[in-house]
Amino acid sequence: MADLVAAPEWTGRSDPEDGPAALRLHHLAGAAGADVALLGFACDEGVRRNKGRPGAAEGPQALRMAMANLAAPTGWPGFADLGDVALSGTGLEAAQAMMAGQITGALATLERAVVLGGGHETAFASWTGLRSARQGRIGIINIDAHLDIRNAGESGPSSGTPFAQIRAAEPEGFDYLVLGLAAEGNTQALLDRARDWSVGIVPDRALQTGPDAALQAIEAICARNDHIYLTLDLDVLPHAAMSAVSAPAGRGVPLHVVEALIDAVFDAAPVVALADMVEFSPRLDPTGLSARTAALLGRRLLLGGKA
Repeated sequence: MADLVAAPEWTGRSDPEDGPAALRLHHLAGAAGADVALLGFACDEGVRRNKGRPGAAEGPQALRMAMANLAAPTGWPGFADLGDVALSGTGLEAAQAMMAGQITGALATLERAVVLGGGHETAFASWTGLRSARQGRIGIINIDAHLDIRNAGESGPSSGTPFAQIRAAEPEGFDYLVLGLAAEGNTQALLDRARDWSVGIVPDRALQTGPDAALQAIEAICARNDHIYLTLDLDVLPHAAMSAVSAPAGRGVPLHVVEALIDAVFDAAPVVALADMVEFSPRLDPTGLSARTAALLGRRLLLGGKA
């Protein structure tokens, strides 16, 4: 069963002695004039179906806590926290439909939305909501170690199938770029499918020192589409920086490069109408260090790059 859960109260440190510019993210939750929505998808049924380690359903609340005390730049109008869609049980498809409706509603009044997952099954809900809210071509940029274009198995769609589902829903408009792909983490069957579907790929090995290998591909997909859906799977990071995911990376793409890729997308895109960040599992993060890393990237998505 899927439920709508109200946004929690954002709390954190305040430093009034430093004046009105001493702002943190928690000060700007629900601010008047906000132009970006924050939503959570508290679901990891897709991870379970994909035979991964569960726990990402707890991600949205933990990420809010980790982000609350991060500094907010002067002049930023803040964000509207619209709460979570939370799944209890196995009804993934119903939860995705509810989440899509929430995203569509948010984009009816706000410029863009940021979604905190949840497993990468979040992506099908995200795209569906964006497609309902916006006309024109949608390009998908996935910063991820995995293609996530598997065929659905006996358990149905999962965290490994969302981009195959998107292609099935809109085959003529499917325009998909994956940044940070780990070749050894994707079977030859998936690599062949990606080739047949003209999926753009920049491998993790090419992104070890900087974003340059991806810049041309980013600029090209942004130029030929009206809107960009940016999705960040945290398992693209090296396991030393991000161990709290279902499938930690043996190599990964360094944090500073992932940050630069996000910035490059926001610089090149006509509109990044929707961004999501997925796969963070607090129960796999006993020290809280992965939460700190994820929070930096969540803040960057909220602010629209160059955070």
